[in-house]
Amino acid sequence: MRAFSQLLDALVYTRSRNAKLKLIGDYLRRTPDPDRGLALAALTGTLDIPAVKGAVIRGLAESRTDPLLMRMSYNYVGDLAETVSLLWPSPEGELDDGSITIAEAVERLRSASRSDAPAELARMLDHLDASGRYALLKLATGELRVGISARLAKQAFADAFTVDVEGVEEVWHGLSPPFL
Repeated sequence: MRAFSQLLDALVYTRSRNAKLKLIGDYLRRTPDPDRGLALAALTGTLDIPAVKGAVIRGLAESRTDPLLMRMSYNYVGDLAETVSLLWPSPEGELDDGSITIAEAVERLRSASRSDAPAELARMLDHLDASGRYALLKLATGELRVGISARLAKQAFADAFTVDVEGVEEVWHGLSPPFL
């Protein structure tokens, strides 16, 4: 999760289209499957985790923090994932965010029922730092908003693996995440 959270952080603060292409391409080349495919699905908006929506995250955060502080912070920040990632109380002990992979997080959240998903999400959030929590929440909701389009992510994939972007577009709709 650490590499994905670093990618999201870098994309948020990068304005140049070419720099974004390079960031995404470098990430895709060094990340093994299925994490690579799931990250690409998240970047293109094709990853769906139905049991985790904004209301679930908001309720979970209000159960762990002061609800008034949560609402006021959200009103100020304007992004639920960012607000929760910063307010989430870290448990005592060492964080182990390197052990949660994108594939593991997606599988755990997809296999959880709507009633079990909040507890599963909370367990993962407890093991992540603020940046990792932000990446997990963005991944779970599918609302990345990091300044890239699906076309740009596909172009980065094509550039990274020296394939034609039109060929990627042609087969894209016939595949499903993690695009193995």
